[in-house]
Amino acid sequence: MEKKDNPLFPNGLNEMEDLKKKEIPRPRHKKVEKPTAIEAFNEKLGKIFNFNKAFDVGDEKKRKIGIIITTLIILTLILSAYYFLIYEPAQEELDAARTSKLNELHELYKGPLASAGNVFAIEDKINEANNAHEVESIDVLKLATSDWKKFHLQSIRTNTDKFNRTMAVWENSSKSVVMSADEAVNIVNSNDALKLSEMIFKKPDTVSVPILISRLQAGAGLISVGSIVDIYKNESSDFNETSLNNTDADVSGCTVLSIMRYDDSGEIDAQYSKSDTKVSGNTTNPTEDTQAFSSNVLEMLKGAIAKGYDEETTLEMLRDYGVKLSSYERQINLGDLDAEYMVLLEVPHEKVNFIINNMDSIVLTIPTANAPSWMEGQLTSTYQNG
Repeated sequence: MEKKDNPLFPNGLNEMEDLKKKEIPRPRHKKVEKPTAIEAFNEKLGKIFNFNKAFDVGDEKKRKIGIIITTLIILTLILSAYYFLIYEPAQEELDAARTSKLNELHELYKGPLASAGNVFAIEDKINEANNAHEVESIDVLKLATSDWKKFHLQSIRTNTDKFNRTMAVWENSSKSVVMSADEAVNIVNSNDALKLSEMIFKKPDTVSVPILISRLQAGAGLISVGSIVDIYKNESSDFNETSLNNTDADVSGCTVLSIMRYDDSGEIDAQYSKSDTKVSGNTTNPTEDTQAFSSNVLEMLKGAIAKGYDEETTLEMLRDYGVKLSSYERQINLGDLDAEYMVLLEVPHEKVNFIINNMDSIVLTIPTANAPSWMEGQLTSTYQNG
């Protein structure tokens, strides 16, 4: 139908005819793309939380939410790993170091220094340390040694008697030693807090106690007035582990004030005889030279005191008779092993009962540090000239 000047002719009819003659292209199938990891994660997340389909989250929003959640999960894992693998072990190590250092502090600062000013300052320093290395770098021993030396040197000055002596007391072992102030100062200066924290100095509280002992107990009879001796208890009858391992003297630094040998040693009945025989032909001429001496030292003293003899001459002759006798016996390696000795000892007051109750089993020993002259000579001869 052609278009004419007919007003009733429909508009576009010719165009429809042209379209019918043309081939209409078919719609192509839309290519389905594989979802990304974040889109897959968001899809699963939606299924888990049952998102309503009406709640349509755009792709960009889904991606941002996924990134945020993934980041939170990764941060949580990192923080957990840091806490359990780094922070917690480091904190445990720090706590252990603090505990150990605080224990060391209170072991060294005790007794009269338990509340010293440095204790609280060191405690604060330990507690404020940020790591175990800082804790270990705190030298408690050095600080405690300095404080103990100051304390002991002052204590020695205020705890000396009229003989310039002081008494060192070891509280844990109940050991006490009377010594000169100079010796005490030397002990303080040559030791650290490990030793100094175990002792204190007091003014000597001593008494003199008499004991009757055998020659074996009396240092082989070679002690003399003024000797410094240590006392041990002989426990050889029961060989228990404790007694065998105990190497400390039961009483140290005792002074021998006097010593008396049993009076049998003063009985003298000596005789010296020398004989000689000369033969000339059928003639024999025997000769004999005999010297005898009989006396009693104690009786001689009695006679001198009673003005039967010259007192000064007799006393000078018999002075240190018992000590000289023991010394000569040592030199000739022959002596009266059954001799008994009455010894007067200066000992700490608290040790008197121990000495009296154990008189039959105590042994007096002579420390080489306080060796008499004859012992020093023997040691020098052995080790320097040997």
